[in-house]
Amino acid sequence: MDFDFNSDQYMLRDSVRRFLDDQAGPAQVRASGGAFDAQLWQGLCELGLPSLLVPEAHEGTGLGLLDAALLWEDMGRALLPAPLIQTMVVSDTLVRQASAEQAAQWLPALASGQARWSWAQHEADRDPSWLQVQARPQGQGWQINGQKMLVPAAASATHLLVSARGSEGQAGLFVCEVGAAGLTIAPHHSIDDHSGLCKVSFAATPAQPLAGGTQAVERLLHVSALAASLQMVGVATAAMDLALDYAKQRSQFGQPIGAFQAIKHKFADMLVALEGARSCAYHAAWALADEDSSVPVAVSMAKAASSDMCRLVCNEALQIHGGVGFTHAFDVHWFMRRGKYLEHAFGDASWHRERVAASLLDASLPA
Repeated sequence: MDFDFNSDQYMLRDSVRRFLDDQAGPAQVRASGGAFDAQLWQGLCELGLPSLLVPEAHEGTGLGLLDAALLWEDMGRALLPAPLIQTMVVSDTLVRQASAEQAAQWLPALASGQARWSWAQHEADRDPSWLQVQARPQGQGWQINGQKMLVPAAASATHLLVSARGSEGQAGLFVCEVGAAGLTIAPHHSIDDHSGLCKVSFAATPAQPLAGGTQAVERLLHVSALAASLQMVGVATAAMDLALDYAKQRSQFGQPIGAFQAIKHKFADMLVALEGARSCAYHAAWALADEDSSVPVAVSMAKAASSDMCRLVCNEALQIHGGVGFTHAFDVHWFMRRGKYLEHAFGDASWHRERVAASLLDASLPA
């Protein structure tokens, strides 16, 4: 049985990689200063990336999560900021949960790149599934009240997908337009300012509900955790490559430091951790694409493994650079910053390991 990606998926990956190598990466991060880059966004739209998970009936490409998996990895490698990844993640939910009227309203604009989306999920708690934001029916529609934190690229988004508790206390998803009444956005200062993390407040903000309730929120958490895992694989790959180049060039005692056994051991540990996390992330992508029953465990294993791996690889890459790795003259610290944000996004390693343990314990108990 062949578990590899097919040639079309690799061709798509290679095409996107060439664009990202030319238009993104640390050089673009330095030039943009974290601001939304309209020219970069236009180039991504010309490649059709926002449309990847949108069906052809709504002017999309009609591909699936396995096709997106390779691209999300390379987007991490290129330090690509949201809103592209968030827009792609949200499109998976809209395709599944939007009504026919809602799909016709939102999906064509999303596919063309005219609309940019982000997902407002995190609140003031370590548990990413913890919800206190309230949604209540008001007249012919709904209104949202509360506050969300760490919303990526909210300032450059046109729409927000918001998780909230409805009038019956059940979790659900609601769509708000940026600029709607009562919606305010303020930037967070964070270790990775180029992710555009924002605090979003809602005060009787009009919203449209999606179908699916708690199950829709759960799947969106899974897809978001998968996207973060794959980005960390890309981030770690780039950090290790930078460290390898530096180890070949930096000399001590008359030879490159990469010739020293201690440095070789670091690279061996980095590579083993990286390939293990990559395999976990690819398996989680397959499980989600196939809607396999192992999705919760597979995604949590991938997120835990990728978080631990990315922290190890980025720390070792910095250690190999030495003190200069912390300076802005070198690029490795940008990857450490992005990895540290992604490590804690949508549940850190400890939270996901607890989920795996709970799932295994539940499966072992008698019915």
